[in-house]
Amino acid sequence: MKFLTLKDIKELIEKGQIDIKKHLGQHFLIDKNARDKIISFGEFNKKDIVIEIGPGLGSLTEGIVRKVKEYYGFEIDNDFCRILEENFASFKNVHIIKRDFLQTDETFWNSFKGKVKIIGNTPYYLSTPILFHILKFHNKIELALLTVQKEVGEKFVGKPKTKQYGPISVLLYIYSDTKICYYLNKNVFYPRPKVESVVVKILPLKKLRIEVNKEKNFLEFLPLIFSYRRKKLTNVIKRVFKIDKEKIEKSLEEIGIKGMKRVEELIPEEIYNLYKVITKLKEGG
Repeated sequence: MKFLTLKDIKELIEKGQIDIKKHLGQHFLIDKNARDKIISFGEFNKKDIVIEIGPGLGSLTEGIVRKVKEYYGFEIDNDFCRILEENFASFKNVHIIKRDFLQTDETFWNSFKGKVKIIGNTPYYLSTPILFHILKFHNKIELALLTVQKEVGEKFVGKPKTKQYGPISVLLYIYSDTKICYYLNKNVFYPRPKVESVVVKILPLKKLRIEVNKEKNFLEFLPLIFSYRRKKLTNVIKRVFKIDKEKIEKSLEEIGIKGMKRVEELIPEEIYNLYKVITKLKEGG
């Protein structure tokens, strides 16, 4: 087992052992210093159970497996699985799972007695679905360390009154402490991606900042209310939820929100109060 350099990866391609599938967003980490820096934010130790999302050729894996108790790598590419199984055959704590991480269910997560740590250089087109899946099982997760597209990472930590602020910013505020901890140069990957990348550290909270009622409905509400983020609140609610303007204004006044405000100006607590009001109005309350 060793860290695969650019030369090693090109040899695998030339020998026909792997085929880079651009449509799956496959980019390999080829800078060992950057790899070590990413891993350092996980603070891994011998008590840890680690799940890696899409280990690829094992650049992160190689730096993790000696540090932790158990390692589970979810990989859907058959060629990568074969190489991972060959390279880490001597490690009894390594489990390569030929399955999509997004297919993990309660049975899988409940098989762990304690909490797990997650790491992954995620395919950029799947970053948001992966995040939503992680949040679904937040009570089983100690931390998640994800490499994502820079613009996506900035949305994860977006604040009110900024263009980065949106549904995902609100959710991560409710469920976690989240921060961007590392910016990655394009040159640390092969093939070189067209976009910049960041490493985001997500620490799920033991007690949520907001106790969300009917979580599924709230998740459906967020993208709707943000669909006209720069419009006046009363106009957005009337247009999206088909509620009478007078009823809206009265209800907003009761919760201390001015109808002239824009959605992007509301803090998460105000957005949740707005959700409760709109739910009540739609139910005829």
